[in-house]
Amino acid sequence: MYNEIDLHQMNFDDALRVFITKYNALYKKGERKEIKVIHGYGSKFLDGEAVIRTKIRQFFSKNKDCVRMRIDLNPGVTYVMPLKNLPQPKKKKIGF
Repeated sequence: MYNEIDLHQMNFDDALRVFITKYNALYKKGERKEIKVIHGYGSKFLDGEAVIRTKIRQFFSKNKDCVRMRIDLNPGVTYVMPLKNLPQPKKKKIGF
């Protein structure tokens, strides 16, 4: 059985924050088995691409030292193998 992290109905910033928080908590507990990341097919599209699916996979590719990605036949799911803790994303500054 897999640990699961469900990112449905979130914008990308929230989805990334939730993923990193849950991933790091699982890693801290000593979990080293694959995690099923459910991001959906991509009901929110940007330039014809599913936003969360595309961006979360790009994030995994940029953090190969922390996480190994495996794409499932189901386009709404990606599996990741934890290798080490992920850094928290930098908070965006809101300027007025």
